[in-house]
Amino acid sequence: MYPQSHFLFSFLVASVFAKLGVFDFRVALLVAVFAFLVDVDHFILFVSKFKDSSLRNAWNKAVYGKYAGRTFIHHWIGFLIMTAIIIFLYFYNLNLFWIVGLGYYTHMILDYAHLNFLKIKGRLSLRFGGFVERIGKFEALFDIFILMGMVLVWI
Repeated sequence: MYPQSHFLFSFLVASVFAKLGVFDFRVALLVAVFAFLVDVDHFILFVSKFKDSSLRNAWNKAVYGKYAGRTFIHHWIGFLIMTAIIIFLYFYNLNLFWIVGLGYYTHMILDYAHLNFLKIKGRLSLRFGGFVERIGKFEALFDIFILMGMVLVWI
C-alpha cells in the first residue's frame, strides 16, 4: 500500500482510541506519522544497494516494480523484535507504547491483509513533482472510505 493509505488507516484507528479518551489527538496524529515512517526502511535499503540518495528515484523504481526492498522490520523477525520493544514501551512510556504499537501494527495489517476481497482491478496513474503513483482502484476507494470514516469519528 502507498504511504497515504498507511497514514490514513492508522489515523482512523488511533482517532477511535482518541475519541474513547485513551489518548489525545496529538498522540493519534503521531501514531499515523509513525505508521507512515515504518516504510523508511525501503529507502534506506535502496540507498545502500544503489548508492543513490534520490527519494524520487527510489520511489519511482518501486512504483514501476524495478525495486522492492524490505528490511527485517517487515518480516517475522522484525515483528518479534518490534513486539518486544512495544512491550518494553508499555512499562517505560505509555504514549510511546501507543504511538509505536498502533503505528507498527496498523502498518503491518495493511501490508499483509488481503483486503481486496471484491477483486477490484485497475490502476490510476498520478504524477506530481517527478513522482509517479500507480495506485490501484481498490486502494483509492479504500482511502476514500477511510476519510469518510474519519469524518464519522470526529463529528
